[in-house]
Amino acid sequence: MTGSSRRIAIKRIAVAIDCSPHSRASLFAAAEIAGMLEAELLGFFVEDINLIRTAELPFSQEIHLHTARIEPLDALKLERLLKLQAKEAHELLIQTAKRFGIPHRFRTLRGLVPAEILSASLETDLLAMGRSGKTPLCGRSLGSTARKAIKEAKTNILLTRSGFTPDSPLLLLYDGSTGAKRALETAIGLARRASVVHLFLIGNSAGKRASLREEAETIIGGRIRKKEFHMIPWTDSKMLAQCIHLTEPGLLVLSDNTETISPETVYGLIDATDYPVLLVRDSG
Repeated sequence: MTGSSRRIAIKRIAVAIDCSPHSRASLFAAAEIAGMLEAELLGFFVEDINLIRTAELPFSQEIHLHTARIEPLDALKLERLLKLQAKEAHELLIQTAKRFGIPHRFRTLRGLVPAEILSASLETDLLAMGRSGKTPLCGRSLGSTARKAIKEAKTNILLTRSGFTPDSPLLLLYDGSTGAKRALETAIGLARRASVVHLFLIGNSAGKRASLREEAETIIGGRIRKKEFHMIPWTDSKMLAQCIHLTEPGLLVLSDNTETISPETVYGLIDATDYPVLLVRDSG
């Protein structure tokens, strides 16, 4: 198997746009990757059917965030607001795609937000979305839609937040498995010339970790100028999260198909570390 065959092939990127800061960050990152790989960008905005149905109930009310004023929830007003948000999302996509010179398409969808996002990603190679949405209650934690996507989506997933830049350091967990090798090849393909790539070598003995380093060095060759190896004897999420926090990466490149780390541990890391993540799936 060659390096290029292990790297994920990206020709179509789906990006969920709701104009939140995290969503804008995901759009920018997706556009930059699309520009690098000559991929098409498919943007979409989802009109939340649950919100629309709630507005149609006679007892529904809205509380204004800044004034705390309470008034009836107007269904027609909500429909107009959703149309304006969809228009804003489309314009944002056009501006971003023009900046990077990439082909793009836009769709407005209506339905349950998680289901529509998963459906829209089926015919693409990468789903880009914010770590959390517009809801202030999300805080730093992973949003419910993002959490559902990492567990159920079949495609590769890019989760970003505001402040993300492609020049930031990359970090991946490497145990020599097929999934880890695909994550490494993908990180190599995304790394900028000035980027630092951190490799956490996951092994239960010094000899195993030394062997993993030699294997990773062979795969990398001269394709990454700046790389740092970290010997990691743990596979539990708490210790891995602490090590990741000490490194402060700009992007985690992870696989949920490795030999030493369970998918549940990977998902827990994504939720706990609050860093942008590229989750590399099996090629099938």
